[in-house]
Amino acid sequence: MVMPSDADKRKISFLSTMLNERTATYCDAPVQQHQQPNSNLLKPTDSEMKLQDSFNLIRIESEDAGSNGIYNKACQEGDHPQAYAKEMNSNGSISKASAQVPEEIPPRDKWNTVQIILIIQGLATLMPWNMFINAKSYFENYKLSSNGTDQEINDYKTNFMSYITICSMVPSVIFSVLNTFITRSSGASPARIVAAKIIMIILLAMTIVLACLDSSSWIKVFFILTLCTVVMINSATSVFQNNLFGIGSVLPGKYINAVLIGANSCGILTSVSQIISIAISSDAKISAIIYFSSGILILIIALITNRIFQRLPFYRFYSDQVSREAEPRKEINVRPQYWTIFKKIWKMCFTIWFTFTTTIVNFPNTTGDVRRIHFPMSDTYWIPVMCFLNFNTFAVVGTLPSRRFKYPTVKYIWLVAIIRGLICIPFFMFCNYLPEQRTFPVYFSNDYVYIIGIVLLALTNAHLTTLSFQYGPTLLKSDEVVIGGMMLNIFLYLGILSGGFLSFLYPYIVKNVGSSTLVNDDTDALNF
Repeated sequence: MVMPSDADKRKISFLSTMLNERTATYCDAPVQQHQQPNSNLLKPTDSEMKLQDSFNLIRIESEDAGSNGIYNKACQEGDHPQAYAKEMNSNGSISKASAQVPEEIPPRDKWNTVQIILIIQGLATLMPWNMFINAKSYFENYKLSSNGTDQEINDYKTNFMSYITICSMVPSVIFSVLNTFITRSSGASPARIVAAKIIMIILLAMTIVLACLDSSSWIKVFFILTLCTVVMINSATSVFQNNLFGIGSVLPGKYINAVLIGANSCGILTSVSQIISIAISSDAKISAIIYFSSGILILIIALITNRIFQRLPFYRFYSDQVSREAEPRKEINVRPQYWTIFKKIWKMCFTIWFTFTTTIVNFPNTTGDVRRIHFPMSDTYWIPVMCFLNFNTFAVVGTLPSRRFKYPTVKYIWLVAIIRGLICIPFFMFCNYLPEQRTFPVYFSNDYVYIIGIVLLALTNAHLTTLSFQYGPTLLKSDEVVIGGMMLNIFLYLGILSGGFLSFLYPYIVKNVGSSTLVNDDTDALNF
């Protein structure tokens, strides 16, 4: 039997000390001093047996390998994870190996494809809504025109935009709430988006059919059919938009901003389509066919690009990440904590609701009935350009600063929304609104005051809304952002609905409050 040399003994002693320290490190405790064993002998654990095997390995290979290599081999054969092992440097010191798992790096959004597609989807979300409200003159002065003897039809004409708003938003709120409460934390559904778009395309096609028919002998029936179409098309739109905001919320903040840019740009597109259709033909029927056909074209493009979007690695990375984090909740059948989520984002919900209430009280029902006084523009283009195109253009501009200009902050944004409402709600009543019927004084008889008011209304609406949608997901955990995004969208619809109901009060106040202070108005009826 060959006895180990003194050098081998020193190596074994040194490595034995290192292994003892290694064991103490794994146990997260300092090295214990040797204690006398008690009378009850303990059976060695598996870890101790493996450590002994490693020690034996050192003795066997001591003559053929350096101590550093033997030590590393013993570590590899030990019981503890390699990530927590210690390694010996060339100078004999001990250092800890990295124990961190590298984070997944998201794929690049090549050529900003995801942003572009989300802008297109945003365009499609508000396409039907903008189609109907921008066609105000087409409905009121063409389809709903009468000889003036039927008071019921005159009421349809006077309050048409308010009826449209309510018929749009009541189903929108209902379907948004249902969609949110049947959705799990990762359940925003691309399939629902596709189905909703197909329904929207079919209903817009039916609107074109109604435009082609002569409804002068059945105006009331046309009015009812139009409102039924509005109810159905906005039910589909709400499902589409609610799921889109849920999907957008799982992506970085600038992507939800892309959806809002698209939604606001939709107004510009429909306004331009309306102006072009007027320029192409003075025939209201032909103009309406061109106008509504452009909406169908946008929806078809959105339908195609949505399919591409679902396959992009960038979107799939974030979608899969949220799905993985929500998987434990699914396994134990845990419903999202709606009240908990709402408490975290209630300021954002209130801001969106009150901001849109303030806006829809004025636009388009009130601002669309403010008549030109001296502005150098044809009456035919006054409302399409200075009301709709002006508002929609600056609504897009208002979404842009929010990427860098984060004011007002989360703490005070709701307060700024209240101050805005107190200023904007009565403002347009003091302009040249319903000049033939008003008994309420006109305080702002300058057309430029009205134009600037439209600009500020649009800018503040877009900026406060965009910030709220950006702030909301940052206040939530990753498995709550989908439901949170849908909740914010519900309050957007609630704001539009509240504004639609309140807009009925404006004509009543102007017609029945105060003594008559009229501004001469020789404008002709607007043509679509």
